[in-house]
Amino acid sequence: MVEVAPTGIEKLDKALGGGFPRNGMSLIVGPSGIGKTILAVQWLAEGARRGENCVYVSTTIPAEATVVYYGHMKFLKDVVDKIKWYDLYLSPRDLIPFTPKKMLQIFPMIMPEFFDENLNLKKPIDRLVIDSLTTIEKIIGDLPMFRYLGATWIRFFHEKKMTTLLIEEMEEEKETLGEMKNFSEATIVMDHMEYRNMHMRALRIIKRYGYNHPTYWMPFHIREEGIIL
Repeated sequence: MVEVAPTGIEKLDKALGGGFPRNGMSLIVGPSGIGKTILAVQWLAEGARRGENCVYVSTTIPAEATVVYYGHMKFLKDVVDKIKWYDLYLSPRDLIPFTPKKMLQIFPMIMPEFFDENLNLKKPIDRLVIDSLTTIEKIIGDLPMFRYLGATWIRFFHEKKMTTLLIEEMEEEKETLGEMKNFSEATIVMDHMEYRNMHMRALRIIKRYGYNHPTYWMPFHIREEGIIL
């Protein structure tokens, strides 16, 4: 059995076979404002309560703003200072020449507390969230190159035994999954749906390798305790 990193959301963990696979990459996809960041941060908070090293990297709004928005909520406030919060702002020049070495040197640059200049870990990262990968995809502007970067990062995370959760934006009018779905070991889609004559948020597990997961939509609420199914 593959070890797992639980989310702390009982119904979701049961549906996932205990949580997201350890030392692998999982994916959350959904439209803006649906609750992707809350789910990801809730997962980090659960890890922090278990004494794990948890890291959040934002490519969009400042990570500090995420702390301001959610740090007072019950699911996070007791461990907000135990999570490491970083910002990743890239330009195309930061990735040129487009080589694995160049792609990976980003991590010592933004997380010197965890990586030395030779990409060795100074201390383990047990849970990592990158929110979101879509920003980087838009900066690169070339799908084959973006896939190459994604594959390079994922191999690196696996080599370093980092359990990683990536977030991708889904355009509501297209309702299609992003490029990283082919690399993920578990994928959750979050969206709006009609349920008992109400417009609600819901999530669905698209994929979870090695486990016979449910495929139906599960409505959820966002409360002080975080996401509640």
